[in-house]
Amino acid sequence: MFSLSLKITAIFISLLNTCKGVNVINFEFTEDFKGRDFHSVPTTVKTYENDTVLLPCDYKFAYGSVRWLKDDLLIVDAPHSEEVSLKRYRLLVNGSLVVMDVQREDTGKYYCEIISSTVKAVQIHAIEVQYPPRIFASPSGFIELPLGALLEIICETDGVPQPAITWTHNNATVIDYLVGNRQSHIVELKTRNMSGTIECIANNGVGRPAADGVELSVLFAPEIRASQKVIYSKIGARVALQCFVESSPIAKIRWLHDGRVISPTRYIRQDVEMPSNSSALRYYADMKHVLIIKNVRDSDMGMYECRAENTIGVRSAYMELTFRPMPCTFKISPDMQSPTSHLLVWQTESFSPVIEFKLKFRQIPSESSLSSTTVTTKLEWTELTIPADISIGSIYTTSFTLYGLHPASIYQVVVLARNHYGWSDSSKILRFATGGEVEFPNYSTEAETYDANNSNDNDGANGISDTNDGHSYGSDNNNDDDPNEDAFNEITDNSIVAQNSEEFKLYKTVVFYTSTASAVFNNKCNNHLFNLLINLISVYVIVFKFYCC
Repeated sequence: MFSLSLKITAIFISLLNTCKGVNVINFEFTEDFKGRDFHSVPTTVKTYENDTVLLPCDYKFAYGSVRWLKDDLLIVDAPHSEEVSLKRYRLLVNGSLVVMDVQREDTGKYYCEIISSTVKAVQIHAIEVQYPPRIFASPSGFIELPLGALLEIICETDGVPQPAITWTHNNATVIDYLVGNRQSHIVELKTRNMSGTIECIANNGVGRPAADGVELSVLFAPEIRASQKVIYSKIGARVALQCFVESSPIAKIRWLHDGRVISPTRYIRQDVEMPSNSSALRYYADMKHVLIIKNVRDSDMGMYECRAENTIGVRSAYMELTFRPMPCTFKISPDMQSPTSHLLVWQTESFSPVIEFKLKFRQIPSESSLSSTTVTTKLEWTELTIPADISIGSIYTTSFTLYGLHPASIYQVVVLARNHYGWSDSSKILRFATGGEVEFPNYSTEAETYDANNSNDNDGANGISDTNDGHSYGSDNNNDDDPNEDAFNEITDNSIVAQNSEEFKLYKTVVFYTSTASAVFNNKCNNHLFNLLINLISVYVIVFKFYCC
């Protein structure tokens, strides 16, 4: 196209001279793109803003004038060997062009035209001005969206060379190295932990990377929990009910008693912001809400509701204020147990005098009996009412011995306490074994806690394990290679020789208790059992020496 324009220009000049009666001079136009007539060679200069660039144009032969063009725009036209300065351009005497204080708009092609009486030669150069990337995100800034929403972010960028885009979420790379001036990223807000910064970062190796994006806050319904589900108190005491709420936006709190909004006359409310455990920015409210009852009355007993509500949803936590006794807990009995009886020790706390205890126990089938019966057979509870002893303080410690038990059997037992305000919740189920060779079932037969409202249900079908006391022997820890068991068997075998019926009776007794000791070690009971076992062996040794002597 440029060649065609030169030829058209020559024809036009020739016709114009003919019309004026001027002798026409025939020019030979050549475009020396391969540099045959130039000492310099075509060059593409990659540079940065504010730099200075030299574009050479060193012609081998004599010429009349030189002209420089950028794309189709004339920059300078001057006779040979004349230096010219125009704004940011300077033409040197050898025809080269200097571009000063380079700007982004200087990017393009530059043509050096050498004109003589018979020849016109052209050499082409180029300038590529490189500059850092710029980026624009939409949307941008701080935004709030509910949990489960979709967020689309569009990023547009420019820069030379073309930048690559990386997406990050809370400074962690999500998508790396995308090429293109327009990129989009869709985020599904699956959890509240997705709050934070989502950025698109453009980098082309020139200057610093550019970043833009959003600061996202995920809105969610209140998440609430109570510090205690049951609060035990007494008349005239001061009670504090607490609930902890995390929400975004912050939730409004209401306290209800037995379904009715409480009046503020006898209550004190406190709302405290919880401190953060990390240096990271928190995008939700973390609050502790306290309801204080200054002087508890009978009418204050019942269910309390801490209700939290924000624009996303409503959640509640429930607490019971009661004067009933606390659930009983079984203690380890230091006394020796027999094959047909078992001493139970339990403890409870009540701010009102305890009137009585309800003790329930039942025998659990052995492995051999289970093979002929189904697991769904109901196991009936035997119930006993035990009067409570007088206690000086609020702690009640009670002991009771169960008689008439079957030897070498497994039992379950639970206990409840009652005061003037009602029965306590049930204790956890305790499992114990009477003395002798005990055969344990290979399935769990009881629940963690006893359901007083459904005491005849078959707990074995539930498949939930219970707890053992210090004299019970669990079925899950059978260890045939236990060195402690071998040691006790060795004591039994080597320490006693049956010489008459009395000695044989003693021998049977020692065998029974050493077998019990092995089972205790197999069940890995605590140090109290170990000390008890050592004392027991010492007694046997003394009795043995007495009989032998």
